[in-house]
Amino acid sequence: MRYGVVLLDVGGTLVGPSVSFGAVYAEAAASLGLELEADRVERWIWEVWSEMDRVVPIGANRYAHFPGGEEEFWLRFARQALERASGKTLGDALAARAVARIREAFLEPAAWTVFADVRPTLERMRSDGARLAVVSNWDSRLPRVLEMLDLARYFEDLGVSCFEGFEKPHPRIFLRVLERMGARPAAALHVGDLPETDLAGAQAAGIGALLVDRRGRLDQASRPLPDLTPLPPIVRGELDWPLG
Repeated sequence: MRYGVVLLDVGGTLVGPSVSFGAVYAEAAASLGLELEADRVERWIWEVWSEMDRVVPIGANRYAHFPGGEEEFWLRFARQALERASGKTLGDALAARAVARIREAFLEPAAWTVFADVRPTLERMRSDGARLAVVSNWDSRLPRVLEMLDLARYFEDLGVSCFEGFEKPHPRIFLRVLERMGARPAAALHVGDLPETDLAGAQAAGIGALLVDRRGRLDQASRPLPDLTPLPPIVRGELDWPLG
C-alpha cells in the first residue's frame, strides 16, 4: 500500500450543506420577523467570512480569537452577515436569538448532505487496510455532526481546529494527528478541497496532498479529483495520480 494513513477534510470533501448557508440564515431570520433574500445573505456570508480571515492570523484558531471564544466568534460573524444583508442594526437580544437558531439548524442531520461517493470510498479504504483520520477547520460541534451523519465510525482520529489550537494551513494540526496515530508524514496522504488550506498545510507538514473539486472551480492543471472514487486505487498504489 502506498499510503498507510489517509487524512480527510470534511466540508466540501465529505459533506456539504443540503441548502445554501444563506437559505439557513434567511430562514432563521424570518422566524424572528426579519425577511431577507437567501442569495443576498449568502453573498454577505462569504464577504464577512473573508473579513474574518483577515482579522484572525493565518493558522490560528478563530474560535479562540475573541474573549468569548466560539460563541463570540459566531455571534460576531452571523450578526455582521445579517446586518449587512438587511441594512439594519440588530439589537443584542435579537442577534443572540438569530445566532442560536442558526447554530441549532446546523446540528440537524437534514442540514447536511454526505456526498454519494463518500461512504463507498471510506469503506473501500478501510477494507484495504488504510487508517483514516479527519483534519478539519471546524468548531466544537464537528464530532457531533460526524456522529449524527454516521461518519465518525470510519475514523481513528479527529483533528478539529478548535480543539487542536491551530487551523489549516498550520502544519501542526496535521502533525498532531499523525503523532497520535504513530504515523510518519511520508506514509500519509491528505485530501481536501481548498488549495490555500488543505494543499498548503499538508505540504508544509511534509504530507502528500490531493484536492477534490466537486464544483469544477479549481485550476485543472493541478489535476484535482472530480470526487473521491479514484482514491482507493491511488492509496493502494495502483493508480498513479499526480499530487497537488
